[in-house]
Amino acid sequence: MDSNHLRYLAIGDSLTVGIGILFLDPGFVEYYRCLSQQILKKRISYQKYARSGATTEDVLTMLNAPIVTEAVNCANIITITAGGDDLINAAKGFIINKNEESISHAIKQSGNNISKILEKIHHLDKQDKYILRLMNLYNPFIDIPIADEAIRAFNSMINSFGRELNVKVADIYSVFKGNEKVLLSSGGVHPNSRGYYQMALAFSRLGYSPL
Repeated sequence: MDSNHLRYLAIGDSLTVGIGILFLDPGFVEYYRCLSQQILKKRISYQKYARSGATTEDVLTMLNAPIVTEAVNCANIITITAGGDDLINAAKGFIINKNEESISHAIKQSGNNISKILEKIHHLDKQDKYILRLMNLYNPFIDIPIADEAIRAFNSMINSFGRELNVKVADIYSVFKGNEKVLLSSGGVHPNSRGYYQMALAFSRLGYSPL
């Protein structure tokens, strides 16, 4: 491959899709690619495999598709957004059955799935040099105390993966905390254009070593 060309693979949920902004407007993936090109001074092509509503289990399943496996094999930069829908689904269950264990179970299951996702990527990726970037979750439900509690528990879990080789976790929670009205779309759940740009900046600030 051309030494001045890198490949970026974005996998995940609605945050990777770019829900919350106008069609064709840049989302987090496009902003991150642009920032990465400026910093690394290399051309970066990108592929996106994402679905709105995708859980960590769905992302794990995506990796079984031959087209995604091939993309992982070729990728120098990989970003994954997942976990928000796991918590939202668990919260819906909590509203029905009032069982807080459904949330802690969802967090534990998310952690197991993320561990399997990383294991699969580490096993598949044949690049000598690649980086893998995850993110913690911001809280769009600031008026619901149990939501913040659950999100902080999830974030504590996902931050532990930042100790793995070539893996770092972007702290999106801190970026959005107190800035929700400015960074979230009118729907109040997904980022707006400014929010996606701030996400991309947080990913970019994690650096690019060893690329």
